[in-house]
Amino acid sequence: MQVSPDTISLKEWLSDSSLKECSLRNRVTLVKQFEKANGSTFDRILSDIVSDNVSVYSTCKTYLDYIRKNHTSYTVYTYRSMLPGLFQSVLGEENFRRTVFDRLVPSGTFYITRNKKVPTESELKHLLEISNPEYRAIIGVLACTGMRIRECLSRKISDIEVREEGYGKVKLQPSETKARYQRSCFITKEVLGWITAYRTWLGTNSEWVFPGEIKGWLQYDTVLDSIKGLYRKIGLLDKPDKTEIYCIHSFRTFADSYMRNLGLDSKYVSAIIGHRNRLQAESHYLDWNQIEKSWTEKCAQASFLGVQDTDSKEKIERLEKHNGKLEALLERLLERLS
Repeated sequence: MQVSPDTISLKEWLSDSSLKECSLRNRVTLVKQFEKANGSTFDRILSDIVSDNVSVYSTCKTYLDYIRKNHTSYTVYTYRSMLPGLFQSVLGEENFRRTVFDRLVPSGTFYITRNKKVPTESELKHLLEISNPEYRAIIGVLACTGMRIRECLSRKISDIEVREEGYGKVKLQPSETKARYQRSCFITKEVLGWITAYRTWLGTNSEWVFPGEIKGWLQYDTVLDSIKGLYRKIGLLDKPDKTEIYCIHSFRTFADSYMRNLGLDSKYVSAIIGHRNRLQAESHYLDWNQIEKSWTEKCAQASFLGVQDTDSKEKIERLEKHNGKLEALLERLLERLS
């Protein structure tokens, strides 16, 4: 095989600056799995392909047969879709034909095999009650903003604009979001308090809201393992066949329903959550001042643990006194009538 001059190295393919971090991680995972499936380093595999000792399509088939044992059909489909781009980049388009690939390495049927279950409000409250300050803050942010986990963990303290009313606004730049458009999320006063309590408990002044143990922010795998453990503690278990699971993404769905139930317009909820496919063309014409105003009216005073702020308590006390006076007046009227 003659390698085309119009190619790039594997290293360049793995570090494509046009891709987001999560996409680059998927590429690294693909190469590691490919090496394990074929029992050799990727450089050696390429050398064997160029020397015609092995077919590029047979190595792809070996890889897909390998990951089918422990991955869902959709995951297999996703990684398979990356293979043409990889080999056309490092070998050249003339050395990797999609029609041949589709014939020799068919994708097979694929379907979504997992349903992400969502905790109820009472179950979320239970999770928050048993969590330490760190995970109470993380779960609180996820459940009230609907941010994706890496959007949440990669926040800096400077990203949070604290409003006079006590809540926080977080502006996410297009490069930081999956849908690649600028959006804002809002953090209740209650959850901001948990962030402050967590950082005091940890004794940190890190620039990151959720700092890692060594540097940077807290790692996804660490958070995933801890939250799965909290789910199990309160009896929220995955089905044995994994068709129904509780995961970090469950809080994103919870936030969506929670804000809608509080009365926030569904279009505004989709904008905050980042469901661009629901918004379609409207995503380019959002009035974020109006969205924030509406969120403030409907959601700012919401509380996961049922603790109202001082202003709310005073309002309730005034209403209770007023109701007491009305009840006394009604009693007097009933006495006169009898």
